[in-house]
Amino acid sequence: MTNILKEKAELLNNEKIFLNNTISDISHQLKTPMTSLVILNDLMYEDLPKETKIEFLDKIKSQLNRMEWLVKSMLKLSKVEAKVINFDKKEVKINELIKRAVAPSLIPMEIKNIELSISGDENTSYIGDINWSSEAFVNIIKNCIEHTPQGGKININYDQNPLYCEVVIKDSGEGVDKKDLPHIFKRFYKGKTSKEDSVGIGLAMSKSIIESQNGDIYVKSEKNEGTEFHIIFHKTYGD
Repeated sequence: MTNILKEKAELLNNEKIFLNNTISDISHQLKTPMTSLVILNDLMYEDLPKETKIEFLDKIKSQLNRMEWLVKSMLKLSKVEAKVINFDKKEVKINELIKRAVAPSLIPMEIKNIELSISGDENTSYIGDINWSSEAFVNIIKNCIEHTPQGGKININYDQNPLYCEVVIKDSGEGVDKKDLPHIFKRFYKGKTSKEDSVGIGLAMSKSIIESQNGDIYVKSEKNEGTEFHIIFHKTYGD
């Protein structure tokens, strides 16, 4: 009985620490856009031309949208990491998953004239949740697009064996610096090639979602030779 109570107390303490860390992370990430909103709001009281005020209102709206997205993303990531989400355990066809994940990025790829190549065994599948998996893949593909130059290429290949199925997403971008590589999946981490408006949540969320479905993800990259994301889903889904 003493051991059971001790374990429950330890579990509650860990949950408390996790919650405190999550709230701290959200507060920290909201600090910058909140500062911008305060400044823009104060400027609106000045005697400014109508066009300038409209411009400020657009910036305020943009910051509010960013804050909303940030809070939703952080809460979603926290739920995944806290293991409070019940993932589906259904057969997922990789070709259908990729089709869903690529759809939101077709226009950005067209704008940058990025060539997309997809190949693999149509029978490749795994047991998991197609909706959550799609979100993980969307974040990875989005990352590849951001780091692929105009006229570049993104290749998606997939295959399976009796033990697991694997998806490889490769871009022709600038690659990841060796010092950044070990930290690429850490939340809020921004490497040397990250954009100014990058938050650093997407890849962290992708990793958590994939690992929650008996999967693994790792990355290979060489400077000026592109980056490869390897996603593996094991055939046996643990309870």
